[in-house]
Amino acid sequence: MFGLFNKSKDKNEGSKGSYPEWYAELQESQQRWFAFLEKLEVKMEELATASIPELKQLLQEDEDMYKRTFHKVYSGVNGQLNNIRQKARDTYEEKINDVYYNLNSQISVLDKHHNLLSDFRNACSDRHNEFDDKYDYWRKQIEKTQERDLEIEYQKILSEYESIKNKFNCTQCGGNILIEKIFLIETYITCPYCQTQNTFAPSSQGRNLQNIARELAEQRTAHLNEAYETEKDKERDLYHQRHELSLSIIHESNKKVLSEVQSKMDDLEEQRQFAIQNAPKLRQIYLRAMYDEWNKITPDLKEHNEKMYQNQLKY
Repeated sequence: MFGLFNKSKDKNEGSKGSYPEWYAELQESQQRWFAFLEKLEVKMEELATASIPELKQLLQEDEDMYKRTFHKVYSGVNGQLNNIRQKARDTYEEKINDVYYNLNSQISVLDKHHNLLSDFRNACSDRHNEFDDKYDYWRKQIEKTQERDLEIEYQKILSEYESIKNKFNCTQCGGNILIEKIFLIETYITCPYCQTQNTFAPSSQGRNLQNIARELAEQRTAHLNEAYETEKDKERDLYHQRHELSLSIIHESNKKVLSEVQSKMDDLEEQRQFAIQNAPKLRQIYLRAMYDEWNKITPDLKEHNEKMYQNQLKY
């Protein structure tokens, strides 16, 4: 790709003098564009590699239930990353598209050198796509810093419950009242000795169980969701493979080749139909397992959760 114009030169007339005056402008624009993107890629990598460890540490140390400090810094990093991508897009429009459209308006499509314009635009566009791929990679790496180890948080909640379940006393008679489970909200608990109604207020950490329960259940069953997503994507991939094969034989007349390709297409279609039928089954397996985990974590919400499960099965 980087030797584009050398290849074009060989293909056309072989001597530098045979190229039009505007050819030098294309070469210079392409070289500057490539160098500019390389600098932006270095900047992106430096930003991400410096930010990722900091974000991970901040997520662990942020004691706020809603992780507001973390999300503020996370948004700032994402903003900087998006600014780098936007700078690339703006420069492409200004330095590449403008050059292309300006020359294209002056040069006839019948001109023997018109293909140089197309080659220039394709090379610059391909390089832009490479940059976008690197942007997507670093964006995803930064997104991963949001993934909390909810098993650790859950164990902290369980440990807290074990430490307090035998330490609650009746406000009337002073009798010890066992806290039989993790409560998510303030709850009235009857004293077994004097029947007084006592208000038990769970800690902020205990209340937070309701906020992390679903995500924790999703983490525990992520492998099942991945299997479903893979099967769902497989259907599209198989369709495109079959479509490409069908296009490849549009002008084919050799019966042997046609038969071989048709056999491959039939096999791909059989695999595709299996994926179409299997994907919903895998989705149901995932949903059932995820809701089962959720119900184990917060059994008080089981009735509500089961209604949500039934609704999800409809879509």
